[in-house]
Amino acid sequence: MLHSSVYQISRYLLKALTSILVTIMFVAIYGCNQNKNKDFIKLDAPLEKVLPKITLVIPEEKLKNQPIEITVESTYKGTGEYSIDEENTTEFKYTFHQKHVVEGNKYIFTVVSYNWGGSGTFYYLTAIDKVTLKSVDEVFLGDRVEIKKISLEKPNSDTVTINYVDRKSGTAMTEKPNKPEEKHYGMHNGELNQYWIEKVE
Repeated sequence: MLHSSVYQISRYLLKALTSILVTIMFVAIYGCNQNKNKDFIKLDAPLEKVLPKITLVIPEEKLKNQPIEITVESTYKGTGEYSIDEENTTEFKYTFHQKHVVEGNKYIFTVVSYNWGGSGTFYYLTAIDKVTLKSVDEVFLGDRVEIKKISLEKPNSDTVTINYVDRKSGTAMTEKPNKPEEKHYGMHNGELNQYWIEKVE
């Protein structure tokens, strides 16, 4: 009889201890996730609904003294004009590559290409502030490159990996891109910077 009572008490204590341990683990995991996501800015609509509202600040160097802003809208491409002197303007074309978009903690990352009137089409990795929905920085990738994929380096971050195909040095621009590239970028103090990951052989 005594043995049975001790057995019942032991089972009760074991179940209570298990329950306490599970609760502690849940709180620890939840708290960790809360800390991990504390900087996450939630969009007021699904990402695909937000994209047409984005404003691009055109990155061309010649526009630094006359910044031009354009809203992407639902077509994801369009034209604009900028002054080349006091009397003349020239047209540029842009394409917002909505198939290559990822959402980070504070920024949306995408690729935007521009044509300034010549034969080149210049591709930029572009960071967009999730609060203002305005591009804040960009990095030049190349002329007439082929974008393959853009992905977050890790969940709940503002670091990305972009895979694309460029041309080897010295190759004519008329040749099709044939050199795979993988580059890593992250936002730091409002700027988009490249960083390197050492590969273990």
